[in-house]
Amino acid sequence: MITHILHKAIGTAAVLLCCASCAEQCNIQGNSKVASLDGKQLYINMFDAQNASVCVDSCEVIHGRFSFSPGVDSVVMVRLFTGGECIMPLVIEGGDLVVSVDHSGGRISGGVLNDRLDKFLQRRRRLDNRQWELDQKCMRMMYEGKSPAEVKKAVGKQAEKLRREMDRLETQFIRDNYDNPLGPGMFVWLFSENPVPVMTPQIEEIVKDAPPAFLHHPEVSRYLRRAAAYRQIRMNVFPDDM
Repeated sequence: MITHILHKAIGTAAVLLCCASCAEQCNIQGNSKVASLDGKQLYINMFDAQNASVCVDSCEVIHGRFSFSPGVDSVVMVRLFTGGECIMPLVIEGGDLVVSVDHSGGRISGGVLNDRLDKFLQRRRRLDNRQWELDQKCMRMMYEGKSPAEVKKAVGKQAEKLRREMDRLETQFIRDNYDNPLGPGMFVWLFSENPVPVMTPQIEEIVKDAPPAFLHHPEVSRYLRRAAAYRQIRMNVFPDDM
């Protein structure tokens, strides 16, 4: 227990030192193994106080190389885009950062928060790969003439176990980072993909013990307000389903 507390205190101190260095210039050097990105523009986008996505820097990929020097004076989670496609999230923090982009997504190193983010993304990517393999297995079974009931019986427990693993990974990461930009940033990055803003059991688990600073974060607060409004609409239209 004491060791856990010491580790958490050391981690928090490292994050505070990172945030204190945010006034330093952030330089991002990147390389791409995706040939189709050569000659394309890359953008770093972030949300402003009005929850509008704004570009804070852009550059062209030349022979697989690119670089950014975003003029952001605070530690903030942003997204690397090309066209309308989000390649990966990263954190603007003082110092030199290195981004590597390949067909599986990307890697980020340099800085306490980016190293922490990269470890999470790699673990999540491994779970995504397992999900892809399971989806392929389902498709093969259907091509072989198996009924939906037979497919569900064969892979249902495995699929549910994988879903729970993913939920636990995401939920714990956000909870561990309530007090820095990774928590709200990853919350929005994950759940803004929902077709409509809904309060899932996973989101309820995340917010039930969340500190005020997390709940009042502009992007998190906006999502929760919209989810509450959508729930109220559903209650009015489909009262028997609630």
